[in-house]
Amino acid sequence: MKILLTGATGFIGGHILTALFNKYGSESVVALCSTDIVNVNCVTYKSMQNFEIEKNFFDDITHIIHAGAFTPKDAQQANNLEACFSNIEYTKNLLSHNFKSLSRILNISTIDVYTTTNDKLSEKSTVNPLNLYGSSKLYCEEMVKKFSEKNKNNYINLRIGHVYGPGEEKYKKVLPIAIQNIINNKPLELWGDGGDLRSFIFIDDVIESIMNAITIPETNLNINVVSGQAISILELLHKVVSVSGKNVKINRKESNHVKRDSVFNNHLLLSMVLKKETDLNHGLKVEYEYMKRLS
Repeated sequence: MKILLTGATGFIGGHILTALFNKYGSESVVALCSTDIVNVNCVTYKSMQNFEIEKNFFDDITHIIHAGAFTPKDAQQANNLEACFSNIEYTKNLLSHNFKSLSRILNISTIDVYTTTNDKLSEKSTVNPLNLYGSSKLYCEEMVKKFSEKNKNNYINLRIGHVYGPGEEKYKKVLPIAIQNIINNKPLELWGDGGDLRSFIFIDDVIESIMNAITIPETNLNINVVSGQAISILELLHKVVSVSGKNVKINRKESNHVKRDSVFNNHLLLSMVLKKETDLNHGLKVEYEYMKRLS
């Protein structure tokens, strides 16, 4: 087995790289990235539009884990035209190589491909992205499907949900912001009533799902890598405060945002690639202690 990993320097990609090394050994992994990584077999490129790598360079690759992509750090970036389009260019360039030994592509996608609904989302739900980021990732899914059909290999699109855990501090998300405020003895901010529901999945569960998806017999399908347990933003903040053991004030601020819940049925995930979800309280303790060590 020879695995090509893109996005090895990102939040999820970095965790995938470590897991691959632990399971398959460093000699079985090639990282395609823009900068070298110490003690990793890297193939570097200067531009996503043109890797400047021979088309047969990856002919010994048996598996691709395509985690490399622009991922918005906040809601505003989710509609950055140039950045979102780069996801399509990157995937197109990647799939332009021959990959004569390729067996499977694991494409790391996003739940942003789905439309808003009051019902629980599943793999059968309507796809209709609400932003350019979701649209770009959905287009990449279709590119992977067509590539696999043409070249007679197989694919799995893993649609990643709201991930939390060590490493997410790179993003302007509710959890790392809240934890950092608690560590710095600052009050928390809650926009609106905090009633929006989210389904947070721990980073270790995401990585376990990806690693298991490398070898499952099922092929050519989409799997939502999400939690099946939804929680309101307000309740989440109270849980983080409880984990910290501190007395922290939550300041409410007016907001006119449209309420949007993300609630999932994750039966397919649990039946195929993940044995059991990590308890949210445990995951929050791990992330809190991690960020406390960083500060």
